[in-house]
Amino acid sequence: MVRPAMRSTTHARIKVRTPGGNLVLHIRERKKGEPTCAMCGKPLRGTASGPSSSVRNEPLSSKRPSRYFGGVLCHSCLSRLIKDQVRRAAF
Repeated sequence: MVRPAMRSTTHARIKVRTPGGNLVLHIRERKKGEPTCAMCGKPLRGTASGPSSSVRNEPLSSKRPSRYFGGVLCHSCLSRLIKDQVRRAAF
């Protein structure tokens, strides 16, 4: 029996014939979606995308921007958030 995590039907099941002539089941991971902004839902720029096996080998600097809320908020939502916080601190 497969691992409990692999029993879900969300993973793609591919039948592969081995060189020995057996038919085995390979379970592939789903393609990851593009990272989106937490406030507006727009796709984030400057973030790594693709299968986790290829993203894992990239350096941290190319996985997400090195700014405040980098990889979470887009630039327009971040500027709006900073302006709101400054306005609240002033009063």
